[in-house]
Amino acid sequence: MEINNLGLLNSLSSIINSGKSDNIEYVLADYILKNLYRISNVSILEITEDCFTSRSAIRRFCEQLGYDNFSELKSSVTRLVFPSNLRYRDIKEYPIYQSHIKNLINDMIIDIDKQFNFEKINFLCQLIHKEVNVVFLCANNTSGTIIKFQQELMFASKVIHVISTSFTKNKVLKDLIDEDIIITVSASGKFAELSLEFVESLKGHKYLITGNQDQKLISAYENVFYISKNSISNDYLSIYGKYGITYILDLLSMQYLYLYS
Repeated sequence: MEINNLGLLNSLSSIINSGKSDNIEYVLADYILKNLYRISNVSILEITEDCFTSRSAIRRFCEQLGYDNFSELKSSVTRLVFPSNLRYRDIKEYPIYQSHIKNLINDMIIDIDKQFNFEKINFLCQLIHKEVNVVFLCANNTSGTIIKFQQELMFASKVIHVISTSFTKNKVLKDLIDEDIIITVSASGKFAELSLEFVESLKGHKYLITGNQDQKLISAYENVFYISKNSISNDYLSIYGKYGITYILDLLSMQYLYLYS
């Protein structure tokens, strides 16, 4: 799977959220999202006719998203690109689910506190504070949490980069030097696994925050910060991905602000 796939949803969402409905990029993004269920059968002729645009405009749109052409983009649309954790859930009535999720979150926090201790939080604060480019890499489902973290650090006059789209086309990544810092955030390790070869090709000091203890993930990184005592490669309910990463980054931002604001 191509790494840009893991940022495709963010790319399309960003275009839709811009509200520029008279823009051809908006029209194409809207068309793709409304036809996801049959995207593999959408021809280039169909999309040019339905969107009143040209092949060259579609090609430029695909390149903007990190793909060479429309065929490559549509073949990349998989369940992993557009995840739905709901398909793994047993639908429960409100009181039962509330109790269930509270217990899972409580157990998760206890687990994280034992693994992701004060020393590691301080180490990451010192790392982020260095006068170099600091880049956080993540997939679609983690980007919102990390962007909020990015904004919180601005109160301490620290500007970091959060990259979750068009990875192979990103100028920040292309311009990194050996002294810069890359922190990959991948709770389940799926993003870390699929981005491993790409991360290895980048310059900079590299660190990984994950719950996946597969040893093959460590080859590209100087240090790996585990968020659970057990490997959580199958965190189907995204307890660690949805709540755990938020908890860790909240602790990290508060400690950073305490130290440096």
